[in-house]
Amino acid sequence: MAIAPFFIVASARSGTTFLRLTLNAHPDVAVPPESRFITELYDGRDTVETADFLNRLEKHIRFKAWALPIEQVAKEIGGDAALPYSDAIRATYRAYARSQGKESWGDKTPRYVEHIPFLARMFPDARFIHIVRDGRNVALSYSHVNFGPKNVARAARLWARRVSTGMHDGRALPKGRYFEVLNEDLAEDREGEIRDIATFLGLGFDPRMLDEKERAKGVVEKVTHSYEPGVAGRAAMSTWQEEMRPGDVEVFEAVAGDVLSELGYERRYPNPGRTARLKAALALKGLPIGTLKRGSRPHPADRRGGGGVEPSS
Repeated sequence: MAIAPFFIVASARSGTTFLRLTLNAHPDVAVPPESRFITELYDGRDTVETADFLNRLEKHIRFKAWALPIEQVAKEIGGDAALPYSDAIRATYRAYARSQGKESWGDKTPRYVEHIPFLARMFPDARFIHIVRDGRNVALSYSHVNFGPKNVARAARLWARRVSTGMHDGRALPKGRYFEVLNEDLAEDREGEIRDIATFLGLGFDPRMLDEKERAKGVVEKVTHSYEPGVAGRAAMSTWQEEMRPGDVEVFEAVAGDVLSELGYERRYPNPGRTARLKAALALKGLPIGTLKRGSRPHPADRRGGGGVEPSS
């Protein structure tokens, strides 16, 4: 029996790829590489012409990464010349799930964290899993990739905005539609958290979700993401306590400290100084201040650990 569709959302670099591959390892669930096209193809009309939809979908770079023949989507849609946009999207995911020999489908697109109300309206039965990671580790993670903000203040602002938006919009949904999980809790008790997520989705737990070889069978985005089965699910090799410059930590907390506190993360600088606040303001205006770098010596007050699961987006 198929379960309701679900969306894994987050601020990027929070561990969504790990969670996608974990759920995709379930024999009944298919979670393709991130889509983005649900919002990008929507033009404000809730009804679409089938031919036009298929044409635009086939050309979308993210759909191409699915390696799904457009004819399979057309077959799933059937002979209707026009249909509700939400039905066209559902048909797209059903076609992908069938291509994997599965019944149910989910989506992992981090940036949809800013579109929860739209998706909740478009898919009234959908559920949302919001994974949250310490923003200082998220900022540090951006230094590994060639996308995203490249100074600590902008990384802090983006993280705070997306996490706050996701919490606000997700918590406003009716009970049973929104699940919030900390990346660090997922690392600490992988099986327990995965069982809770499976229960939330109405999905029977399957031990294959904890099998690294089964997770590794999932298709991984071939842009700038990396997934190492031997690393995912264990504490990340580096953390902000070990590798983030103290000045950068203070700037980050000057921008996003309130959100860190709301989530229960311990702050090193509860009251950032005037210099840090000035640096943050200038960096947010575009000055080359606080470029993200790695390799600093840890602050004496910090402890090891707390990295979370594999930080792919």
